[in-house]
Amino acid sequence: MLSEGERSQLDERGFVLLEDVVSSHQAEALRERVVALARQESCEHVYLSDKAQRVWNLVNKGEPFEQAIQYPRVLAAMEYLLGGDCTLSSFTANIIRPGAAAGSLHIDHPLSTMPTPRPRFPVCVNSIWFLDDFALVNGATRCVPGSHRRLETMPKDCERYDDEIQVIGPKGAVMIMNGALWHGSSANQSERDRVCLLGFFCRSILKPQQDQIRLVSDEVVARSTPTLKRLLGFDSMPNTTWN
Repeated sequence: MLSEGERSQLDERGFVLLEDVVSSHQAEALRERVVALARQESCEHVYLSDKAQRVWNLVNKGEPFEQAIQYPRVLAAMEYLLGGDCTLSSFTANIIRPGAAAGSLHIDHPLSTMPTPRPRFPVCVNSIWFLDDFALVNGATRCVPGSHRRLETMPKDCERYDDEIQVIGPKGAVMIMNGALWHGSSANQSERDRVCLLGFFCRSILKPQQDQIRLVSDEVVARSTPTLKRLLGFDSMPNTTWN
């Protein structure tokens, strides 16, 4: 499902942008659902001086999210980097509101807490689903290409780097990003929220960011495909058989 060029970009640059993963109509429907959830949870998980908000545990908040996290092109990238048994660490939405300052460049957990040198192989991988066009002015993700190979250093708070770029792209695209890549949100200087989904995956041997098995409802489990059950972590439980 990934071309040789896409695999090469993941290996060498630490990220790749997959366009047209979902249609503009599908992206807008997901966006509307995210905005509604954010309103319901208006005081929860806000940051960047209350100008950004995270919505957690999306697998348990609607069948469109259950379907999205299983999209073949995204899973192909995850399995290329993390192995065919990779699992879902968390599935969230992120809203960057007008006036939000840029977030700090960082690498993802658990890499950020590991001793150096960090592993050369991918440990965790993020997927950023563009539910708006990502532009230079609305908080598009910025990163330092190739920084996933800097195994003994970390980005410094509030520092700009000459090789830093912003990743822009159309609504419906998905950015696949090695968790070791230095990355962060940019300032939103537009007049509209910038909305995305974050499908975060890890190797099956690692503890996920969220305990999906305990968080999802019985209804979600009952209708889960074998792929979704594996992503939720059921196949990673020792001495347990699921029908």
